[in-house]
Amino acid sequence: MSKTLNMRFVLTNGRTSTMGVPNPKDDLAREDVEPVMQSIIEKSALLIKEATPESIKAAVIREVNETKLI
Repeated sequence: MSKTLNMRFVLTNGRTSTMGVPNPKDDLAREDVEPVMQSIIEKSALLIKEATPESIKAAVIREVNETKLI
């Protein structure tokens, strides 16, 4: 099973962008993720097609199970 932390931001152009972080630690909590996302917003640390993050939309951990058939 693979896990990815997906941090979703609303951009200044009204669109949404997702930043994925592979293999997050198992006991990750809102208190760990929210300050990092706020820092990205405050510092305009991401530039996506001339837009920057302006607010947090969501943060989720996505888990994918793969079953090998052949």
